[in-house]
Amino acid sequence: MSKTSMSNETSDMVCLWVEPWGTDHWMRPGEEFPVVTEAEPEQSPFNVVVHDQGITV
Repeated sequence: MSKTSMSNETSDMVCLWVEPWGTDHWMRPGEEFPVVTEAEPEQSPFNVVVHDQGITV
């Protein structure tokens, strides 16, 4: 299992998209979300993209 966390260090709401499911989760300023996968850590399962519309994992 691999785990990372995403946090919103801005003063605005930020959208976190989780692919490939296409689910979106809105993070309030200062909020932190854990992102967990069943893949083994050595498989490097996370690709994090920060863009002007939010964060995609």
